[in-house]
Amino acid sequence: MTESSLAADQQSARYPLSFTQEWFIALDQEGGGGAFGPRFLMNSPLRITGHVDLAVLQGALDDVVARHELLRTVVVRDADPPYQQVFPPCRVPLEVQDLPPAAGKPRDTVVQELILKAEAGTTMSTREVPLMKALLCKFDDRDSLLILTVHHSASDAWSTQVILRDLGAFYTARRTGIAPKLPQMRQYHEYAQWQRASAASTADDGSPRYWQHKLDGAREFAMPNDHGHPQSYSRHYSLRVHGIEPEVMNAASALVTATRSTLFAVILSAFYVLAQKITGNTDLALRALTTGRGELEFHNTMGLFLNCVPFRTDIADCASFRDIVIAARDTFIDAMAHELPVNVIEQAFPDFISPREDRRTSQFVISVMPNQLGDDPPVPIAEGAYVVHEQPSEGEEHQDIPSGVAWNLGMQPSGELSGGVVYNLDEFDESTVAGWTADLRQILAGAVRDPDRDWRLLTGPPRDTKIASKAGT
Repeated sequence: MTESSLAADQQSARYPLSFTQEWFIALDQEGGGGAFGPRFLMNSPLRITGHVDLAVLQGALDDVVARHELLRTVVVRDADPPYQQVFPPCRVPLEVQDLPPAAGKPRDTVVQELILKAEAGTTMSTREVPLMKALLCKFDDRDSLLILTVHHSASDAWSTQVILRDLGAFYTARRTGIAPKLPQMRQYHEYAQWQRASAASTADDGSPRYWQHKLDGAREFAMPNDHGHPQSYSRHYSLRVHGIEPEVMNAASALVTATRSTLFAVILSAFYVLAQKITGNTDLALRALTTGRGELEFHNTMGLFLNCVPFRTDIADCASFRDIVIAARDTFIDAMAHELPVNVIEQAFPDFISPREDRRTSQFVISVMPNQLGDDPPVPIAEGAYVVHEQPSEGEEHQDIPSGVAWNLGMQPSGELSGGVVYNLDEFDESTVAGWTADLRQILAGAVRDPDRDWRLLTGPPRDTKIASKAGT
């Protein structure tokens, strides 16, 4: 549905934005970049076995858009105030490609190449609906790859799993003629309305008081740049790939058990040590993404729920890495018990985000997002479809992020912790980012091997403390 037809459509409905949508507007950039930029996308690749009925697949894709209204919603950002406009169900663009034989090249290798090509070359306008498209690459009639692309302004990692679950259910229903059995759900505009209606009650649960105390005198952690922070980026983002071997992660799991904490608390503790090495500061407020889904009634809603929470811990009085983990555990428990939307915190505590005014630093966020609906269950398309885990490669052609540095981490079936640092060469040298990943592995490996060792011995001297007072707290 084009922008002109959207304007002419009289059946659309308007609703207030959620706090997360408001935050995304704040991350928008001039020149078409940022959270509503054409390259801020999420890809879900599925390897399908068996014959794919194209008419059934098209119908199932359309059913998903009909069920989940945010996939057919435009965020009108230039209005005062901005709002979300929901449009009627519409057809999902489905492109089908018959692939030529790849002589001498394994199909699994070709699959990864196709995923990387889609990662680098796909764009999508947020002023047109639906905010989802599909590409079916057919090796032959019994082997194909479906790449489902959704704009990140309408989805998050949890929602991606909701989409895949519902797509499989609708495909099966259309193929068999039996109505799909899907859980009841509420629409995203209902969540936005609920969120705003419940915002006033947060004053009664102590959350504002908690953050007033927790962030008193704090400044969010920011990465010191190599080249300054540009007004707008001249290139796409780059990706630095790294991994931490299963043996280290097994020892990390043992430390989790011993400290009655979580893997996130252990990883966060390693980042505290890394941040101290980079800036020289010990009072650190690192931001990390959370699912933002505290309400059970919205667990089956497809939409943008993720939140960005600051976790402030002063590690100066910690004697060992174990002490840092315990402190990080307590920080995590308290912060999540008093979680507020990110933009509510930023508006209430402008001093906390003041490091963003320093063009010599960039925002930094950690993402350790678990699978919430199971470990990649098969999707019932044809004889079965399975999520293909991308094997990322280094390079500049990476889908963009709104700004700064994003450090994504996830556990693999092998037990390895895989990581990818998304950054821009306008700000950071490749060697700098490579140094971060090497340092994080060294810190975590040494820490879990001997958690009672003085944590200051886990690293060498700080890389650069010339702007530590502004990069940290």
